[in-house]
Amino acid sequence: MIEVISKGYEYKDLEIGPNFYLAQGVKDVLVCNPYTLVVLHVRRDGAAHHVSPVEVQLECGCSVVV
Repeated sequence: MIEVISKGYEYKDLEIGPNFYLAQGVKDVLVCNPYTLVVLHVRRDGAAHHVSPVEVQLECGCSVVV
């Protein structure tokens, strides 16, 4: 799941969205901030912060560049 932060919805996109998606069975949640280029990668076992552009390895074995 890739979420792009919308101005005015930062709290929802960063605080509510990732936990909701993980609860629905999504294995990887990427939240991209187009204003700061920070990419938050959230999994059930933790979270990591990156700076775009970055290649992220997903649990399914695929990778994505954001």
